[in-house]
Amino acid sequence: MVAQQTGSPFVGTWQGDVPGIGEATLIIVAVDGEGRVEGRMELALKGFDSTFADKPDSVKRTNQGTASDGTLTIEAALGGRYVLRRSGNELSGRYTRGTTLDVPVTLRKS
Repeated sequence: MVAQQTGSPFVGTWQGDVPGIGEATLIIVAVDGEGRVEGRMELALKGFDSTFADKPDSVKRTNQGTASDGTLTIEAALGGRYVLRRSGNELSGRYTRGTTLDVPVTLRKS
């Protein structure tokens, strides 16, 4: 078992709006030594909560999250991918899903 890095700069509660999806809250409780994220994601619009696991799964409501070199990548349970770069108390980047959705995302640490 790899020790958890609770001191990771990604640990915390991040909130913002995802265009086309709605208000989102990302709660990261730990990042392990291999960059795997533990925690959950809450989407207000659909009342959809999902946890982080080894792979994304819409039925099990799991995302896969990895943190590396200041970038957080989330393969989402509902499809699509978030690629967010951390800068201070902000995660910003894009959410893309297929060819139909490609939007800017900014989440702020609360």
